[in-house]
Amino acid sequence: MRLFTSRTHSSQSPHSTTQPSIARLFLTTLALLPEIQAITFQPVPPPNVDLSSLGRIALAGNWDSISLYNYVGQTEGTSNTNGSQSILGRYPSGAFANLKSTDASILAMCPWVRKNGTLGGVIVGGNFTDLGGQSIQGMALYNPMNDTVTPLPGLTGQVEALYCDNDNQVVYVGGSFSGGNSTNAIAWNIGEWANLPFLGFNGPVSAITKLPNGHIVFGGAFSGTGLQVAPTTPNAQAVNLDAANVSATSSATTPSNNPRNIICTSPSDNTSADNEWLLADNTQGQWQAEFPFVFRPSKLRLWNSQTPDYGTRTFSFVTENNNAILAMTYNNAQGQLESCSAFCPLAQNASYQDFYFVNQIPIDSFSLHLVEWYGRGGGLSGIELFQNGLLEMSLLQEKCHILTGIRYLLVCYRSIQ
Repeated sequence: MRLFTSRTHSSQSPHSTTQPSIARLFLTTLALLPEIQAITFQPVPPPNVDLSSLGRIALAGNWDSISLYNYVGQTEGTSNTNGSQSILGRYPSGAFANLKSTDASILAMCPWVRKNGTLGGVIVGGNFTDLGGQSIQGMALYNPMNDTVTPLPGLTGQVEALYCDNDNQVVYVGGSFSGGNSTNAIAWNIGEWANLPFLGFNGPVSAITKLPNGHIVFGGAFSGTGLQVAPTTPNAQAVNLDAANVSATSSATTPSNNPRNIICTSPSDNTSADNEWLLADNTQGQWQAEFPFVFRPSKLRLWNSQTPDYGTRTFSFVTENNNAILAMTYNNAQGQLESCSAFCPLAQNASYQDFYFVNQIPIDSFSLHLVEWYGRGGGLSGIELFQNGLLEMSLLQEKCHILTGIRYLLVCYRSIQ
């Protein structure tokens, strides 16, 4: 008998819906593991009925499939109660077998394989409270060799994502739950619960996978970890511009002129040519940045050029994704709030000037179009971007980025050994 599940590697919660009386199918074979000797089915003896005298027989009715009753326990459906779902196997004939049913949704599954290569079982997670007739809260171990279910108690809530890291004998669990000292993410380490180093997340986890470098990646609707929460001060979290691929057009040809010059630790100290980027004389140009992550900028801070007879008079902020000019607001010299888009004014010789984005949309690249200039040409001596969400943290002494998008945030860290 071949047993089928839906989660061999990363697991993401299914978003499709089914009729309440129909079990959700999980289809990734475990039979590829040669050591598995799964449960067997008892064949039904052929009926001692001679139908040869009837000739050809036709079946009619309101149905969309048919199978012969060949095995003990074979039923015409996979679920008997509204809202229930099932772990399914297959009879040798190819028909599906209902192995174990739940009273609610199964949202994630993955095969747990022991170090010796034998199957330890199938980890099953969801929002059920009953699996196979046992009282089980959200997570269990199903053994296909003897058709038994073992509860894995300790979590309160819903399991939405599982990843079986069989190389390290760890199962990573995500969802909307609490357990141990963690929330929404925890590890099951060879039969025992283990808190993650950062104690989970402050929002649901809906996907888990493993990178080629061995790091585990969590995805979900969260903005911080159990040890670190998102900043409460608006527009205060700096975007890591140093991680961007920076380029420019129409740059001046002086030896020290580099578009990365305006990215620095302390832009307020930009007084030398090493911290300036200048355009060629009397020429419009662009400063461009492409990032390996997505973020939602909320504030732009610019320092104008301090080089005599150079400076940017007006500019625009353009997203490279769809070539859209973003509208911004700023305070003029009299402290009054004004708006701009294609021709945003930048004061000459000011320490810096802040611009606030009217719409905070997800981007991974942008360009500053320098349209007009003071004196001989345009230029800048510093740039910073800010957002309201959490962008970067350090875990286990390794720098990892939280990638912020429309809904998801990702964080990576070393696997538990």
